Amino acid sequence: MRGHMKSERAKLGMSAKEVASSIGVHENALLRWEEGTAEPLGGNLISLAKFYGVSPEYLLEQTTSPHAKVVAHK
Repeated sequence: MRGHMKSERAKLGMSAKEVASSIGVHENALLRWEEGTAEPLGGNLISLAKFYGVSPEYLLEQTTSPHAKVVAHK
């Protein structure tokens, strides 16, 4: 389960349908992302992160800080 996605939506007091409509995806897609059965990719991930005002890495639970970025080491 992608707890950060669901908790960010709950903070706004919005339904899955409202958030999905706001970023231009189907409600079922958003619910699958929140359940962890699918991941938002590319533009959808960026749109969702911008909508919630957090980093994409936070939504994917790669960090616990809403604005932190994950830095890959070479």
